[in-house]
Amino acid sequence: MISVRDYRVIILYEYKLGHNAAQAMRNINEAFGANTVNSRMVQRWFQNFRNGNMNLENQERGRPSSVVDDNQLKDLIEKDTQTTVRELAATMNASVGTIWNHLKTIGLVKKLDKWIPHELNENQKKCRYEICSALLLRNQTEPFLDRIVTCDEKWILYDNRKRSAQWLNRDQRPKSFPKQSLHTKKVMVTVWWSTAGVIHYSFLSKGQTITADTYCHIIEEMHRKFALKQPALVNRKGPILLHDNARPHIAKKTLQKLKELCYEALPHPPYSPDLSPTDYHLFRDFGNFLKDKVFRKREDAESSFQDFINSREPEFFENGIRKLLGRWQKCVDCGGCYFD
Repeated sequence: MISVRDYRVIILYEYKLGHNAAQAMRNINEAFGANTVNSRMVQRWFQNFRNGNMNLENQERGRPSSVVDDNQLKDLIEKDTQTTVRELAATMNASVGTIWNHLKTIGLVKKLDKWIPHELNENQKKCRYEICSALLLRNQTEPFLDRIVTCDEKWILYDNRKRSAQWLNRDQRPKSFPKQSLHTKKVMVTVWWSTAGVIHYSFLSKGQTITADTYCHIIEEMHRKFALKQPALVNRKGPILLHDNARPHIAKKTLQKLKELCYEALPHPPYSPDLSPTDYHLFRDFGNFLKDKVFRKREDAESSFQDFINSREPEFFENGIRKLLGRWQKCVDCGGCYFD
């Protein structure tokens, strides 16, 4: 049986006879059968012969092999954690594929930097740690999660579409939509809720902002509804308000209103949306609900929030508040830093 190397000898013979690559391919296929060799193969060997290379053995391709030392690879990455695989390959005289394989072997992957709400200083970390420690201890001796009322505000955009990559044929055009303006249409919603569900929500009028006066008015509306929904909590146990440290929330007038209505304000460290159930639970879920939705008028945006609330099961609200225990503990475990 004729080997692959034998065919290369025959191609060399045809070359020595002065035939061109097309004639050589025709002659070999007529003698040994159709498709024994193809034009690309014959042309490649003819080019080698023209270049003076008469070696009929397989030629090694690509970058010369090199030994990659995993310890050296780790050292290079520790010096610069943002270095690229191509830079590592060039430094270590290895192929990109070889570097990828070694990175996989030593268990290293490249991850994007994670955005955090704020660059915490040591005092802020200490504050988060101390407040979460105290709240965990208090809940052990006096469980109080069912007494919590929490709240926050959120802008609802009219246009919630985001740019995204699409798999398309080369001749297909991607979808297009207008770029959002800097002053995109939106409406602000304020929502108050507890383990029992939503107590009250309202939408600010166009041009209206949250001031201490506005906030106190909203508190009064919420309190009237809360007294009807959970009279035992309002009249006997006493509700505990968990809100952030926005200026209207800590204004003197607001504190007086909470005292008048017998609400305790739960300590909440600054710059801590990761410890606010409305941020890490309700609004995060609502953001997913809004994905790719487009509203033509204010009423449609408001209805979307109503639809969202109506579509949540009762357990959704209870779970959101009960997650506080795990989040307080994570904050303590990492010394007051933000946690994953």
